[in-house]
Parts: sequence; structure tokens; C-alpha cells
Amino acid sequence: MRIEGERIVLRPILPSDFPALVKWTKDPEVGHYMEDDGYPETLMDCQEWYQKQRSNRRLRRLVITTRDGLPIGDIELDHITWRSGDAELRIRIGESEYRGKGYGAESVLTLLSYAFDEMKLSRIYLRVSSANQAAIRCYEKVGFKKEGKLVRTWGSQDFREIYLMRILKEEFRKLYPHSRQLAG
Repeated sequence: MRIEGERIVLRPILPSDFPALVKWTKDPEVGHYMEDDGYPETLMDCQEWYQKQRSNRRLRRLVITTRDGLPIGDIELDHITWRSGDAELRIRIGESEYRGKGYGAESVLTLLSYAFDEMKLSRIYLRVSSANQAAIRCYEKVGFKKEGKLVRTWGSQDFREIYLMRILKEEFRKLYPHSRQLAG
């Protein structure tokens, strides 16, 4: 599977991506807003992690690359519920020079187009820290709406407010009537 956007390509993770994945996992700036989602922390952890994620039919994790093939982050649909058509979206832009330049929004938009048009999903949701204003702007820019909030323990005694956001297939199609062309 290879999903192309205007400036990015979403493709399956390859063993050659392991060093970048570990680097992003260890980057405090990347991990500041991320929950511990089981990303590999060492190159030795990568092979087992890779096999688990490849065999999970409820997960689609892809590397985000520039058009010339440079890995800059990863994006995933997790907890895919095929019968109801729901999935949870997560994204990391691991390379700092690509943050704040629209690569995240384009990646989300490209994956949403694929999820609704090709995977036949009907609702994509996500969780985001209320302090992560850049991510919230990105999600709202592509059409996600706040659906609720909760307070989660983060670390030993740190509490964070988490927004729950979602977009439905019908909402996406109204915003992007030519969405099949987005993931061309």
C-alpha cells in the first residue's frame, strides 16, 4: 500500500525505518504529548514490535515520507472496528524541521481520504492534550470536531485535560467532495 498526497507519501513501515522510529520515540519534544503507545525504544525492540503490529488486523501504521522518500513521521489508525467502521487516529511528525509546515495536516487528510473511501470506515476519532494547540489547530483544519473531554493522569502526579475529537464520513465528504482524488 502506498498512499500519495501532494507533498507526502504514506507507506508501510520497513525495517530500514527502525532507527528513525527509535529516534522519534526518544525525542522528548515528540513524546511530550504522546501517551506510551508501545513504540520501540531500542533497535533490539524493533523486530518484535514490527511483527506484532504487522499481524494486528485492527491496526494500520504507516510511515510519512516526503515525496523523495525521507521519513519524517508516522501515522496510524488503531482500534479499527470493522463492523461499526470506527478507528482511532494518531500521528507523530518526528523530524522537527517538518513540524508546523502543514505536513501533519496533509498526512491526516490523506489518511482520512483513504480510510473513508478505500477502507470504508465511517468515523475516525482521536485523543489530544488540550495543551497541544498546534495539533488541535491541525485537526480542526481538516474537519475534526471536539466531542468531549476527560482528565487523565500523565506521569506520576501530573494531570492533563484530553479532548476527544472525531470526524464522520459524511462530514468529510461535505468538506472534501473530491476526496478520492486527495489520496491519488
